[in-house]
Amino acid sequence: MSLYRLFFIFLILHSCEKSTNESVSDHFYLESKGSTMPVFVKGNIDSKVFVIFLHGGPGSTSLVGYQNKDNPLYRLQQHFAVVYWDQRNAGSSWGNSTEPLSLKLYTEDLTKLIKLLQFKYSSDLRFVLVGHSWGGSLGINYLADSQNQQNVIGWIEIGGGHNVPRIVELEKEMILNLGQQFVQSGLKTDEWNSIITEANSLNIEDKNGIFGMNRLANQSESLIRKMDSVNSKIENNFINDFFFSPIDPFAESVNENRTFQEMELELSKLNLSDELPKVKIPTLLLWGKYDFRVPPKFAFEELEKYGSTDKKLMIFKRSAHYVHLNEPDLVYEELLEFINSHL
Repeated sequence: MSLYRLFFIFLILHSCEKSTNESVSDHFYLESKGSTMPVFVKGNIDSKVFVIFLHGGPGSTSLVGYQNKDNPLYRLQQHFAVVYWDQRNAGSSWGNSTEPLSLKLYTEDLTKLIKLLQFKYSSDLRFVLVGHSWGGSLGINYLADSQNQQNVIGWIEIGGGHNVPRIVELEKEMILNLGQQFVQSGLKTDEWNSIITEANSLNIEDKNGIFGMNRLANQSESLIRKMDSVNSKIENNFINDFFFSPIDPFAESVNENRTFQEMELELSKLNLSDELPKVKIPTLLLWGKYDFRVPPKFAFEELEKYGSTDKKLMIFKRSAHYVHLNEPDLVYEELLEFINSHL
């Protein structure tokens, strides 16, 4: 047997051992239906509270800003264990899925991830799910099964995009309303007029129009940042990212493009609003005032639909779609208070 194979077997066996240290920095893989997905567990495992971050996309990565000490998830690691998981066909994951990509398949992966964490660390773990953007859809779909809520003490949705047809309507409304206000105030007039004109020309009943509007929402957020209405996103150190971290920028780019192309039809019709009454656990919604991609009006509408009697919405005044990276200090305070109040 080769030394390489012996080393590989050692890594697998080591990743399956029960961890006993209070603070860890573990790295292992979840394998499911043709995909190998990296999992990073960092922080205080002695708490037996595991915060699972469900990243956006689909096809993005869990590791955006994860090394930055201002990141609220990084700061939570002193209190709880934080799980960074690159989903299938996302981030630095690899392999060829044996089934077509779908929300159902991603939800199966999340179920397996939780079982893997329980096996590796403890059967009596308590989980908090934090879903950003697409991760909001993934978390809601998982929690719609009441059995899955038994070990989850809290659900946190950050700019969750779980009803695309409605979101696109609100994207257009927000672009037209705020854009006109900025034009009337003489702010970036040419740029806003260009975005408004294109928004009015798009047919949002059509798949191309839906994703065209999303592109304009992204452009609107970029323009808002130039107007200094939104804080810059915190990021990882560039050198660390490319030389001393598990991030693979090339794989991430390939995965994101491939995943979107394969799932664009399902995404264009995605609507989980009717599942919200099934979510009975404590719920916290965090949204940016200038989130054009998932407008804050959507958060107000959806808050009422959640089945939890313990639910709260926070709007952050200097944030866009990445609240946790635009206003990390305030988000950290909200996350810590929410989790501690439900232990």
